[in-house]
Amino acid sequence: MNNFSVKMTTKLARIAQKRWISSTTSTSNMYDPRVFREPITDVQELRKPLDVDDERNFLFVKAMKSDATPVFYRDHVIDKLIRVCTKDGEKETSRRNVHSALEIIKRRQYKAWVKASDEEKKNIELDPFVVAKKGIKNCHPLMKLQGVTRGGTTYQVPFPIEEPEAEFRAMKMMRDICRVRSKHGETHFKDILATELLAASQNEGSTISAKQELHKTCEANRAYAHYRA
Repeated sequence: MNNFSVKMTTKLARIAQKRWISSTTSTSNMYDPRVFREPITDVQELRKPLDVDDERNFLFVKAMKSDATPVFYRDHVIDKLIRVCTKDGEKETSRRNVHSALEIIKRRQYKAWVKASDEEKKNIELDPFVVAKKGIKNCHPLMKLQGVTRGGTTYQVPFPIEEPEAEFRAMKMMRDICRVRSKHGETHFKDILATELLAASQNEGSTISAKQELHKTCEANRAYAHYRA
């Protein structure tokens, strides 16, 4: 009985470790490909008239995703930042904080633009969405540290990361820094987020420093790179 119990336990453990992912394709779709076409998500393309031979003149168009709607106040990166900054399911609070941070950026940039000379005005970006996306882009890490166990010892091994994960990690680092500062009572979350985005757009600030420290740690642990396999 003991051997049988051990065998059953081992078998169940192996089954639990497997990932049962279906590899079959979907047999049905709510959008019939014969009568539905992909929507236009680019504002510039929407302003252009459709060609006479375009199938969208006489066929149906699929519904757009919520973060792909071509309106000036919706942006994929900003929507992702709102989701990353959401805490305890309070997405509306996160949306207000992020949008308030963008408004603060707009006001600060406009004040700097008014005081600047004609030559300096050309280098001042007034669009807060462009400033925020540039700041997040500058915070993208190139590597990440992941624990790998070999011989009972866990090593922090540097791994390269893809663009979507780098974007998420940049937002997460910035969010954590803003939360720590707002928790200590320095100022509100929206003010700290606006300051960090503005600083990151110029390759400055705490988030840029955190990214550089991560790269230094990855460089110091490059001897463990052969543990990736």
